[in-house]
Amino acid sequence: MKQNTGIVWFRLDLRLRDNISLVDALQSCDQIIPVYVFDERLYSLKSKYGFRRIGIHRAEFIIESVNDLRKSLQKSGADLIIRFGKPEDILFEIARKHNTTAVFCNKERTSEEVSVQDTLEQKLWSIGQEIRYSRGKMLYHTGDLPFPVNHTPDTYAAFYREVGKIIPIRPIISAPSSIPMYPGSIEPGDLPDLKSLHFDIEQKEGLDFIFKGGETTGYQKIDDFINYNLKTNSPNHNWEEMRNSQTTHLAPYISAGCISVRSLYSALDEYSEHNRYKKRVKCLIHGLIRRDFYRLMAKKNRNQIFQKTGISHKANNQLTDNMELFEIWKDAKTGVPLLDAFMRELNKTGYLSPEGRFFVASFLVEELKVNWQIGAEYFESILVDYDPSSNWVNWNHIGGVSLDSKEDRYCNIVTRARKIDPHGDFIREWLPELASIQNSNVHEPYKIDPDELKKLSIVLGEDYPVPIVDTEKWI
Repeated sequence: MKQNTGIVWFRLDLRLRDNISLVDALQSCDQIIPVYVFDERLYSLKSKYGFRRIGIHRAEFIIESVNDLRKSLQKSGADLIIRFGKPEDILFEIARKHNTTAVFCNKERTSEEVSVQDTLEQKLWSIGQEIRYSRGKMLYHTGDLPFPVNHTPDTYAAFYREVGKIIPIRPIISAPSSIPMYPGSIEPGDLPDLKSLHFDIEQKEGLDFIFKGGETTGYQKIDDFINYNLKTNSPNHNWEEMRNSQTTHLAPYISAGCISVRSLYSALDEYSEHNRYKKRVKCLIHGLIRRDFYRLMAKKNRNQIFQKTGISHKANNQLTDNMELFEIWKDAKTGVPLLDAFMRELNKTGYLSPEGRFFVASFLVEELKVNWQIGAEYFESILVDYDPSSNWVNWNHIGGVSLDSKEDRYCNIVTRARKIDPHGDFIREWLPELASIQNSNVHEPYKIDPDELKKLSIVLGEDYPVPIVDTEKWI
């Protein structure tokens, strides 16, 4: 008796738990072929402003996550077919050669990913097969929303009024206990390393890789966060200012799909009615809902989120493509201590807190008047937790080209810096050349008498840069 075979195309859903496309395939087919394709374009081509599409931190995280997924599939009786190339070509050839019935995958929202899945869909139609899409990246199922995607409210506040506390969250799905693997002969393929993905492995020296990729680690980190962070009354947790789930250090796992947003929500929701944790949980859940908002805005506005005019269709004409200023910003040589400390952390680890991202992005746009698109492209390359929708919609806001951008977004840099790092401890950690400056004076070394700085073995312009912007306005 002939059996139906389905391909499960793992994309940004590198997990077995709460994987809707995997469950759909297992319910529809007798056996499956799990596949992951390292898209050659993302590892070889550069962006408009010359950055690698995927930087070394994210590449290493993806490699680890794919490896973990393969091990989990093997424990379930299957395996992961790994390839390097163009997904639309490779998946089509597997489908044609092994006479499958459909490709099951998570549907992506932004233009490049949509182009790949549309091309594959057209190729599959030519041989009588189809793509079966699932929507497993969001907290809410789009079919449960009270409006079609193209009517998504343009501001988060309006979106939350229509969705938050009103639309139920669907329950999470358990991982399958066993997975029937297609018995035909298919070469599993080798897991690539950084060198085979065209990275200079010497580049790893001096960098920190603080996130280990994979579903196994991701779900362990949820447990660790609940037990050691959420339940801890730590004075270091500024819960009032949380902006999204990156505060939990779980964003890389959500972005790559090692854990589902619904799984994190489910873990948090257990504590939502406890008075001790309610405020913290509320902040975090707002972050998860905000991620949905960004994703829907990207779908609604399509390529416009990548254009200089942004969602508003109105360019900020003060901004220029000044690459010299951008390089100073990127290389942490602005002479503004907290800004440089944040950028050193970002360049070394591929990660920055939400507040750090807002701080450095605002400085690039508001102080240096550099085109926000350049910053957005750099974040795309460097961030281990890069998510297209969140990154570009956020930069639209910073660049003043979103519909909820305020006309006057300017803030006093030093005032904000002192609020973020009151005693200067973070600055001293990342800028050891300023470590001898005591207390919050480290925020403004340019205000310290040069003779006093010499006693501390610091000469501005030699040991640490002179500020590249006028600091008088921050008095």
